[in-house]
Amino acid sequence: MRRGGLAGRVRRLGGAVDATARSGRSGRCTYRWIVAHERVLGGIALRHDRDEHAQWAGHLGFGIRPSARGRGLASGALGRMLDEARALGRDRLLVVCATGNVASARTIERCGGVFEGIGETRFGPTRRYRITLYG
Repeated sequence: MRRGGLAGRVRRLGGAVDATARSGRSGRCTYRWIVAHERVLGGIALRHDRDEHAQWAGHLGFGIRPSARGRGLASGALGRMLDEARALGRDRLLVVCATGNVASARTIERCGGVFEGIGETRFGPTRRYRITLYG
């Protein structure tokens, strides 16, 4: 099934899937590819649980292929995933990015992220944002 615009480029990877077998972590995630002209340009994941992993890695993670950056793909995908989080009954999400990742920080802020502060992880310092979801 093909649809136009960004909505057609953000496709299911199988809906909500159990991440345990793949990552060894408990919990469920919804994964999406960002696809244009049958080429994968990036991906996004929504962690459903509020477990320890989500407390340092965030509830949302996304990445865009370098050659596809600067087109608004991450903002569009993040906006769609926020709709999915609302449908799951979530009211607030934690989203993090590396402190030096200015593009991701702007994307998160553009989608309603409110900066909470800098956090430390085993991968280095991260910027921590909360996104409050309404209705």
